[in-house]
Amino acid sequence: MVANLWALLLMTVAGVLGFVVAYALGADISFSLTSSLIFLLAIVVCLVVHELIHGITWIILTHTGFRHLSFGFMTGAVYCHIDVPMVKRHYVIGALMPLLLVGIVPWIAGIAAGSLLWMIIGAIMIGGAAGDIMIVWVIRKESPSTLVYDHPKEAGCYVYHKND
Repeated sequence: MVANLWALLLMTVAGVLGFVVAYALGADISFSLTSSLIFLLAIVVCLVVHELIHGITWIILTHTGFRHLSFGFMTGAVYCHIDVPMVKRHYVIGALMPLLLVGIVPWIAGIAAGSLLWMIIGAIMIGGAAGDIMIVWVIRKESPSTLVYDHPKEAGCYVYHKND
Protein backbone atom coordinates (compact mmCIF):
# COMPACT_ATOMS: atom_id res chain seq x y z
CA MET A 1 0.00 0.00 0.00
CA VAL A 2 2.78 2.42 0.94
CA ALA A 3 4.66 1.57 -2.27
CA ASN A 4 1.51 2.35 -4.30
CA LEU A 5 1.23 5.76 -2.66
CA TRP A 6 4.91 6.47 -3.34
CA ALA A 7 4.44 5.33 -6.94
CA LEU A 8 1.50 7.70 -7.37
CA LEU A 9 3.46 10.56 -5.81
CA LEU A 10 6.54 9.91 -8.00
CA MET A 11 4.44 9.65 -11.17
CA THR A 12 2.56 12.83 -10.33
CA VAL A 13 5.66 14.86 -9.54
CA ALA A 14 7.57 13.58 -12.59
CA GLY A 15 4.51 14.04 -14.81
CA VAL A 16 3.70 17.57 -13.68
CA LEU A 17 7.35 18.67 -13.73
CA GLY A 18 7.89 17.14 -17.17
CA PHE A 19 4.66 18.64 -18.51
CA VAL A 20 5.60 22.11 -17.28
CA VAL A 21 9.08 21.90 -18.78
CA ALA A 22 7.81 20.40 -22.07
CA TYR A 23 5.10 23.08 -22.32
CA ALA A 24 7.64 25.82 -21.59
CA LEU A 25 9.84 24.44 -24.38
CA GLY A 26 6.89 24.54 -26.79
CA ALA A 27 6.26 20.79 -27.06
CA ASP A 28 3.18 19.45 -28.82
CA ILE A 29 0.97 18.36 -25.92
CA SER A 30 -1.81 16.75 -27.94
CA PHE A 31 -2.57 13.03 -28.13
CA SER A 32 -3.91 11.23 -31.19
CA LEU A 33 -5.41 7.74 -31.39
CA THR A 34 -2.10 6.51 -32.79
CA SER A 35 -0.06 8.03 -29.99
CA SER A 36 -2.53 6.61 -27.44
CA LEU A 37 -2.05 3.10 -28.85
CA ILE A 38 1.72 3.57 -28.91
CA PHE A 39 1.49 4.75 -25.30
CA LEU A 40 -0.39 1.61 -24.15
CA LEU A 41 1.97 -0.70 -26.03
CA ALA A 42 5.03 1.15 -24.71
CA ILE A 43 3.81 0.82 -21.10
CA VAL A 44 3.37 -2.95 -21.46
CA VAL A 45 6.77 -3.31 -23.14
CA CYS A 46 8.43 -1.11 -20.51
CA LEU A 47 6.98 -3.22 -17.67
CA VAL A 48 8.50 -6.35 -19.18
CA VAL A 49 11.80 -4.59 -19.98
CA HIS A 50 11.91 -3.20 -16.41
CA GLU A 51 11.94 -6.75 -15.00
CA LEU A 52 14.38 -8.01 -17.64
CA ILE A 53 16.77 -5.20 -16.69
CA HIS A 54 16.68 -6.32 -13.05
CA GLY A 55 17.48 -9.87 -14.09
CA ILE A 56 20.14 -9.10 -16.69
CA THR A 57 21.92 -6.68 -14.36
CA TRP A 58 21.92 -9.20 -11.52
CA ILE A 59 23.21 -12.09 -13.64
CA ILE A 60 25.99 -9.89 -15.02
CA LEU A 61 27.01 -8.72 -11.55
CA THR A 62 26.75 -12.17 -9.94
CA HIS A 63 28.33 -14.00 -12.91
CA THR A 64 25.42 -16.45 -13.05
CA GLY A 65 23.01 -17.41 -15.80
CA PHE A 66 19.35 -17.02 -16.73
CA ARG A 67 18.57 -20.33 -15.02
CA HIS A 68 18.81 -18.45 -11.69
CA LEU A 69 16.05 -16.02 -12.68
CA SER A 70 12.31 -16.42 -12.37
CA PHE A 71 9.59 -14.05 -13.52
CA GLY A 72 5.93 -13.87 -12.59
CA PHE A 73 3.03 -11.93 -11.14
CA MET A 74 2.28 -11.15 -7.50
CA THR A 75 -0.44 -8.93 -6.06
CA GLY A 76 -1.02 -7.15 -9.34
CA ALA A 77 2.66 -6.60 -10.14
CA VAL A 78 5.21 -8.24 -12.39
CA TYR A 79 8.38 -9.42 -10.68
CA CYS A 80 11.85 -10.80 -11.31
CA HIS A 81 13.60 -12.98 -8.72
CA ILE A 82 17.18 -14.19 -8.67
CA ASP A 83 17.93 -17.21 -6.51
CA VAL A 84 21.56 -16.44 -5.66
CA PRO A 85 22.81 -14.19 -2.87
CA MET A 86 24.85 -11.12 -3.78
CA VAL A 87 26.57 -8.24 -2.09
CA LYS A 88 24.33 -5.27 -1.34
CA ARG A 89 25.94 -2.96 -3.87
CA HIS A 90 25.13 -5.42 -6.68
CA TYR A 91 21.58 -5.82 -5.43
CA VAL A 92 21.13 -2.03 -5.32
CA ILE A 93 22.54 -1.55 -8.83
CA GLY A 94 20.18 -4.22 -10.18
CA ALA A 95 17.25 -2.79 -8.23
CA LEU A 96 17.75 0.77 -9.52
CA MET A 97 18.89 0.10 -13.10
CA PRO A 98 15.29 -0.03 -14.48
CA LEU A 99 14.54 3.31 -12.81
CA LEU A 100 17.38 4.80 -14.80
CA LEU A 101 16.89 3.02 -18.14
CA VAL A 102 13.09 2.89 -18.53
CA GLY A 103 12.19 5.76 -16.21
CA ILE A 104 14.64 8.62 -16.05
CA VAL A 105 16.16 8.27 -19.54
CA PRO A 106 12.82 8.28 -21.44
CA TRP A 107 11.52 11.06 -19.18
CA ILE A 108 14.51 13.31 -19.89
CA ALA A 109 14.57 12.33 -23.57
CA GLY A 110 10.84 13.09 -23.83
CA ILE A 111 11.32 16.51 -22.30
CA ALA A 112 14.40 17.25 -24.44
CA ALA A 113 12.68 16.10 -27.65
CA GLY A 114 9.42 17.82 -26.81
CA SER A 115 7.60 14.48 -26.75
CA LEU A 116 4.83 14.49 -24.16
CA LEU A 117 4.26 10.81 -24.94
CA TRP A 118 7.75 9.71 -23.90
CA MET A 119 7.85 12.11 -20.99
CA ILE A 120 4.66 10.55 -19.59
CA ILE A 121 5.92 7.02 -20.22
CA GLY A 122 9.10 7.90 -18.34
CA ALA A 123 7.10 9.46 -15.49
CA ILE A 124 4.95 6.33 -15.17
CA MET A 125 8.04 4.11 -15.19
CA ILE A 126 9.66 6.31 -12.52
CA GLY A 127 6.56 5.68 -10.43
CA GLY A 128 6.79 2.01 -11.33
CA ALA A 129 10.19 1.89 -9.64
CA ALA A 130 8.77 3.12 -6.30
CA GLY A 131 8.97 -0.34 -4.75
CA ASP A 132 12.58 -0.71 -5.85
CA ILE A 133 13.42 2.71 -4.41
CA MET A 134 11.77 1.79 -1.12
CA ILE A 135 13.73 -1.47 -0.86
CA VAL A 136 17.00 0.36 -1.49
CA TRP A 137 16.02 2.98 1.08
CA VAL A 138 15.35 0.30 3.72
CA ILE A 139 18.80 -1.31 3.25
CA ARG A 140 20.68 1.97 2.69
CA LYS A 141 22.62 1.80 5.98
CA GLU A 142 23.90 -1.72 5.41
CA SER A 143 27.51 -2.13 4.37
CA PRO A 144 28.02 -2.31 0.58
CA SER A 145 29.53 -5.78 1.06
CA THR A 146 26.63 -7.12 3.18
CA LEU A 147 25.17 -10.28 1.68
CA VAL A 148 21.63 -9.85 0.31
CA TYR A 149 19.20 -12.47 -1.00
CA ASP A 150 16.22 -11.39 -3.11
CA HIS A 151 12.91 -12.44 -1.54
CA PRO A 152 11.33 -15.13 -3.74
CA LYS A 153 7.68 -14.27 -3.07
CA GLU A 154 7.48 -10.62 -2.01
CA ALA A 155 9.09 -7.29 -2.85
CA GLY A 156 12.27 -7.01 -0.80
CA CYS A 157 15.22 -9.03 0.30
CA TYR A 158 16.85 -10.84 3.17
CA VAL A 159 19.96 -9.23 4.63
CA TYR A 160 22.60 -11.54 6.14
CA HIS A 161 25.04 -10.36 8.75
CA LYS A 162 28.16 -12.26 9.75
CA ASN A 163 28.20 -13.62 13.28
CA ASP A 164 31.10 -12.14 15.17
